[in-house]
Amino acid sequence: MEKDAKEKLIEAGERLFAEKGLSGVSIRELSKEAGANSALISYYFGGKEGLYAAILEKQFSPIGDLLDAVMGIKASPTEKIRGYAHNVVMVHKKMPFLTKFLMGELLNPSKFFEPIIHKYIERIYHFMTETLNEGIACGEFRREMDVNSATLALAGMMNFYFISRPITRHFAVGGADQDEQFAIEAVEIFLGGVKKHDGQ
Repeated sequence: MEKDAKEKLIEAGERLFAEKGLSGVSIRELSKEAGANSALISYYFGGKEGLYAAILEKQFSPIGDLLDAVMGIKASPTEKIRGYAHNVVMVHKKMPFLTKFLMGELLNPSKFFEPIIHKYIERIYHFMTETLNEGIACGEFRREMDVNSATLALAGMMNFYFISRPITRHFAVGGADQDEQFAIEAVEIFLGGVKKHDGQ
C-alpha cells in the first residue's frame, strides 16, 4: 500500500529534523524530500512547527507505551527493572532517530521540549524512583541507597550506549543481538549494585 502525503511528510521530517534541527530545515526542503506539495504541511500540521511537534510525539510516545507495559505487570521490583531495560532496547530499535532528537532538544531546546519530551522523561524518573523505593521497602534493594542517584545511573547506562553507538560500533562488535546483550549485561551490573546483600 502506497504511503499518503501525510506519512511521507512525517518520514521526511524525521530524517531532516534529526539531522538539522527545527530551525535548520525549510518548508521547501521538507516538501521536496517528501515529494509533496508544501501547502500540505499547513493543511495537515498547521505549519513546520506543527510537523516537528507531531514527529517529536511519535518519537517519544513509545516510551509511554514501554512504561505502561512494565507498570501493568505483576512483578518484583527487580523484574520490573529488567523489563524496563529490555523495552528500552525495543524503543531505540523502533525509533532509530530518537537519540538525535533527544540530544538536539537537550542542547538547544525548542518550545516543544516541556510539553512533549519533558513529560516522558519525567514519567521514566517517577517509574524508576517508585520501583527502587518499592524494592527498598520489600527488602530487595539496599536501604542506604540514594534512589535519585541510582535512577540517573541506570538512565545513563541505558541511553549513553545508544548515544555513543556511532563511535562504539567500531570496536564493540557483538553481532546482530548486541543491543539485547548490552541491556542484559548493563541491567545485571546495575542490579548488582542496588541489590541487598547478606548483612545489609
